[in-house]
Amino acid sequence: MARQNILVAVPLCCLFYSTDAFGVFSSARPLQASANAAVVSFSRNSVTLLRAEESAEEEGEKEDHGEHTGDAWQLPDEEATDILNSPAFLRRKIDVLKSDVEKVEVEIEEANKVLEANKLEWGPKLDDLQREYVNIQDRMSKQSREGEGTATIEVARKMLDVLDNYDRAFGQVNAETDEEKEVEAAYMKTKDMILNIFKTLDIKEVETVGTEFDYEFHQAVLQRPSEYEENIVCEELAKGYVLGDKLIRAAMVSVSAGTY
Repeated sequence: MARQNILVAVPLCCLFYSTDAFGVFSSARPLQASANAAVVSFSRNSVTLLRAEESAEEEGEKEDHGEHTGDAWQLPDEEATDILNSPAFLRRKIDVLKSDVEKVEVEIEEANKVLEANKLEWGPKLDDLQREYVNIQDRMSKQSREGEGTATIEVARKMLDVLDNYDRAFGQVNAETDEEKEVEAAYMKTKDMILNIFKTLDIKEVETVGTEFDYEFHQAVLQRPSEYEENIVCEELAKGYVLGDKLIRAAMVSVSAGTY
């Protein structure tokens, strides 16, 4: 609005001053002087308003663009504006945390109640299942060991037939030549290999001569007088073998009937 008033006032001033110069309106000089004074005063007021408006606009633009200088634009105190570290905020935060902890404790208590109730209902059944599971494991382990032992016993029994043939052959053949001795040594080496395998499998010979006759491990073939007391094994006719406490083959023996 101020800009429009100035645009109107300036042409009027020019008009009155120009008419005065050419003397066209010389008869109206008093009226012209009053009008000129009014126009000048109005123009000055309009210019003042315009300058005030421009100053206000410039200050507004400076504020919008952050063009403050000196003490007018300073960062606020960090401690004063740090809301997260203020005592009121921290107290509120503590209260919220306490409330959350109380809710969790209530939930835990309810869960424990449900757990105890389920224990009363399902506890004995679960214990029975656990015991049955342990028993099944023990039974399967025992069966596995027994199965391994049974397989070892079956293989050992087959190998004993080979050893018996070796013993019978060595008892019947007397090596005399170097070639026969080499053959006998080769067979003895093979027999020793089989016996070493028996030791590895924890297969042991049944004790015979000089021990009391045991019907579980000894097979009495005959009974005769000997230097041993009665019911003592006096002669071993065929070796017997055991795997732990299990008999692979009973030893064939002669039992003493007493001293001569």
